[in-house]
Amino acid sequence: MVTRLAEALRKWAGWCPNQGVSASFQRTNRYADSHSPAPPDNDAQVLSGVIVDYGGWISTPSLVIALAAGFVVLVLYLSVMYPPAGGFLFLTLCLAYSGMELYTTLRRDRIEVAGDCIVFRRSLLPSVTIPKDTVVKAEVRENKPPMPFWLLAAAIVLILASAVGSIYRGLDNPASFRVICGFGAAVFFPVMFYRTCIRTRYPQVLALTTAQKKIAMIYADDPDSIAGILEVS
Repeated sequence: MVTRLAEALRKWAGWCPNQGVSASFQRTNRYADSHSPAPPDNDAQVLSGVIVDYGGWISTPSLVIALAAGFVVLVLYLSVMYPPAGGFLFLTLCLAYSGMELYTTLRRDRIEVAGDCIVFRRSLLPSVTIPKDTVVKAEVRENKPPMPFWLLAAAIVLILASAVGSIYRGLDNPASFRVICGFGAAVFFPVMFYRTCIRTRYPQVLALTTAQKKIAMIYADDPDSIAGILEVS
């Protein structure tokens, strides 16, 4: 049963290479998206349909663990210190963050290569410009999931079951933190599950490390070709 459920979730989340969502990498081309608010320079080459995580500690397992821990701490703090206003604040933050993550994952990112600079343009986030001479290391790594997919699928099912149970038991008081937390969990964790699945379906990832110890993780179907286009090694 768990295996069948895992396979169904795998296809829904875009983990199957035959699904349309997996066609995320496009060949280098001239910019043609007139709807973008910030078009690149005329001489820039564009890699569209990729996913870029940029920061000092970016990695899928670390991100998942940190977000889950922060979620639990926030729930406990707001439930004790600021009921019920804290609950609604928590739900607002949870829905806003989940919406942002879902939008950026579906929208994907693009990379612009112009002269000696690499520009990461990410939806809803500021663009990042990296001079090529500050990239001290470019490595194509094996992209290891934070945990086996069947375990991840089982965990999300248990979380959703718990969230639905909390909502049902608290229907006599819809403003209770139990109901609010249930709604928040029912939205937040599936979105994070989808975010993780989209990233971990790529067998390899291109990691760029800068002189400032920042790490850019680029998820695409052919990271070796992207490294060649970016002219980093």
